[in-house]
Amino acid sequence: MLLLLLCSCGLAKKPLQPLLETRIVNIEIAKIEKTKMLMIQQVNPVILAMGSSGILIDTALLIHRANRYTQHAGSINRICNTLFEESLLNALAQKGISTSSSNRAYWDYYRGKQKQLTKQMDAILKVELRNVGFWSRSPLEPYKPSIFVLAELIEPTTRKVLYSDRFTIGIDVTSLQVMKYLFGDINMVPYAGNAESYKTFSKLIDNPEQSRDALFQTVQAAARHLAKGLNGETKFIAETYARSNAQIQMAVNGEMTVDLNSAEIRTAPDSDSEVIQQLQKGDVVTRMQKQGDWYFVRLQDGSSAWAHHSIFVPGSEEPVHQPQAQPDNNKLAQANQMIPPLKPSFQSEQNYTTDDSLWNGFSTHHILADPGFESVRP
Repeated sequence: MLLLLLCSCGLAKKPLQPLLETRIVNIEIAKIEKTKMLMIQQVNPVILAMGSSGILIDTALLIHRANRYTQHAGSINRICNTLFEESLLNALAQKGISTSSSNRAYWDYYRGKQKQLTKQMDAILKVELRNVGFWSRSPLEPYKPSIFVLAELIEPTTRKVLYSDRFTIGIDVTSLQVMKYLFGDINMVPYAGNAESYKTFSKLIDNPEQSRDALFQTVQAAARHLAKGLNGETKFIAETYARSNAQIQMAVNGEMTVDLNSAEIRTAPDSDSEVIQQLQKGDVVTRMQKQGDWYFVRLQDGSSAWAHHSIFVPGSEEPVHQPQAQPDNNKLAQANQMIPPLKPSFQSEQNYTTDDSLWNGFSTHHILADPGFESVRP
């Protein structure tokens, strides 16, 4: 499988620690690492079942897709790396955290005279970006912008890990389970609003500016999410991951998580039927059957009852492999008014140049994070 080739099989499965115990206000950001190729991946079980031959075919397809897309959209992989770093720096600065980036690789801080620099730092941030690009979980599913971020905040002198997180945006649950064998536990961050998707690869390359913007927004969302973790926003982080974990449980074994206190469950799929008992927020049940807006569920004590879909964590009440309902245009319009879309702004910067042909008309410009990032979640 291609994923196995791109990931280091010897990578240590370090425990996650996304809830920062003590807020750090002075952070040195080591050079952000990234994979060399833009990931445009469509998971095809038939190809993957072919073993080593399938791996070669999958790799060839990945290279072909990446090259074709960059011909239309430009040097996206390099730009995304720069955009992520600048978005992260801006987000941390807005939160009152002093940051600097010397473009040194993490281990360079511990070589020669540079070791002395570590005594003047509160923490060093290691970040690696993987799977930056577009992901499709099967030949029948659309391509969505995606990113996989690995981050550790390290105390320079003792090398103690103060904060550790691995999270994805846009990668499906089934693929995530495979990745967990390589990296250990991985968190999921939901898209903010309605994510752009493209039914086929042809649609993706036929819309280079739109798809490029969608990927830029995903990269910026990942940077802002990391900034929230580094800022010690434990409530936001805990609630975000509790919801995504509920969706994973639903996808893997049919488990659903209650999202309301005093949620009523009944003898029949009818709001007028007898209430058997009340469940509390965080309780987990197993879906056995669905009838309209009602689920027949098994409780942890082995008993069963009917529960309305509205009592569960949004997204955990539907199996991920089922077709998604069409979006409600009215609701989307309201959401768009509340959450302004992020678009990278193009601003001239001295001594910064880029190949005009890569930008289909954009000249020497530098992508910077949108200054209004605080109004967009995650």
